[in-house]
Amino acid sequence: MHEIQAIFSELIEEKKSREEITSWASERQVANDADNLEFDPASEKKKIWRGITYLMGVDLRDIDGSYLHSIENFIDFRKKTDI
Repeated sequence: MHEIQAIFSELIEEKKSREEITSWASERQVANDADNLEFDPASEKKKIWRGITYLMGVDLRDIDGSYLHSIENFIDFRKKTDI
């Protein structure tokens, strides 16, 4: 949980690019598919996984080339999910 909270902070504060964060989330997807992903704490697995899947799309772009999601969208998601 600590790691995903840190990733959301880096996204919102623009300390890492959206592409870097999507790559990070995709690596967790691959690890999960191989049963090599640990959730800590295990009781927060659903919340952590929801955050990871959300982060896999933060670099999506609209037809005009702008990002589909704004920083405000990320902040709202984080508040709604309590990540």
